[in-house]
Amino acid sequence: MRLHVTHHTLYRYSLPARSSINELRLSPEHTDRQSPSETRFEINPTTKLSSTRDLFGNLVHHFEVEEKHPALSITSTSTVETLPSFSPPETLLHQPLQNPADLQLDDRLRDFLTDSNCIQRDPQTWREALDLQANATPTWSALLEKLNNHIFQTCHYQEQHLHTMRTATQVQRERTGTCQDFAHLLISYLRLLHIPARYTSGYLYDPGLDHNNQPQLIGSGTTHAWVEAFLPDFGWLGIDPTNNCWVNDHYISLAFGRDYHDVVPIRGSFLGGGKNRDLEVSIQIHRLDQS
Repeated sequence: MRLHVTHHTLYRYSLPARSSINELRLSPEHTDRQSPSETRFEINPTTKLSSTRDLFGNLVHHFEVEEKHPALSITSTSTVETLPSFSPPETLLHQPLQNPADLQLDDRLRDFLTDSNCIQRDPQTWREALDLQANATPTWSALLEKLNNHIFQTCHYQEQHLHTMRTATQVQRERTGTCQDFAHLLISYLRLLHIPARYTSGYLYDPGLDHNNQPQLIGSGTTHAWVEAFLPDFGWLGIDPTNNCWVNDHYISLAFGRDYHDVVPIRGSFLGGGKNRDLEVSIQIHRLDQS
C-alpha cells in the first residue's frame, strides 16, 4: 500500500533558545519491505540540513540554529510504498529450532547479542526466557511467537506523554510500559537465548485513525517500535510485541540499532530556553491507494 506520513514536532521555550544543534532519524529508506520517495523537511527557523550515516548505516540529518528563537518547529513528510502483508514462509514455520549458541554468526551481528544501554543480562529474565523456550514448539517461528505472546499477555500498555526510558529488567519486573519498553524486553529474551535482535523505530499505520474513528492498533498515532530477530537461512524477521503480530505492510521503518538510544528520532541540545519548555508531537499517516 502507499502511505503518506506527516510528522510534526514543536518545541516552545519560556525564554529564547540559542545555539540549537539537532540530529534527525526521520527518513524511511529502501528495504525488502518498503520503497519510499524522498523525505522533505521544513524547519523553522530556517536552516541548512546536512546528512551522514551512523555506525549502523542509518541515514541521519543534522542542522544548527544559531539565532535566538522562542520555538523550534520540525516537519517531515514522506510517501512510502509498503509490501503486502507478511507471514512467515512455510519453510520457517517448520524449520527445527537449532541451538542458537552453536550457530556460526557474522561478526556484524555481535552488536545485537551484547548488552546495551537499556538491555542488560539479568538472571531472572534469562530464566523466564528459558522457561518460555522449553514450552514452545521447537521451530524458529514458534519460539518468536511464544516470547511475543508472553509479553502481550502479561504486560500492560501504558501510554506516556513524555516517556521515561526504562531498562528491560525494569519492564520484566513491573510488567507495564510502552512499545519501546516491550521491544526492549523482547530483545532481552532473544539475546539471552543467543539470538541476535535489534530495535527498530518507525511508524504504524492504523486504518481506524485514518478514517477518524477509534484506533485499532496499540501504539499508533506516535512513533512506534518493534523488534527484528536474525534467523539462520532467512535473515531479519520483524515482530511486534505491543500488538502481538508479525511486522507487515502497516509498518514503516526509520532506523535500527541496539536499543532506543541508537535510533532516537529527534535528538538535540541548546543553550538558554528558560525553565519551562513545551513539546508537541503530531503524526498523521494516510493511505493513498484506497478506493
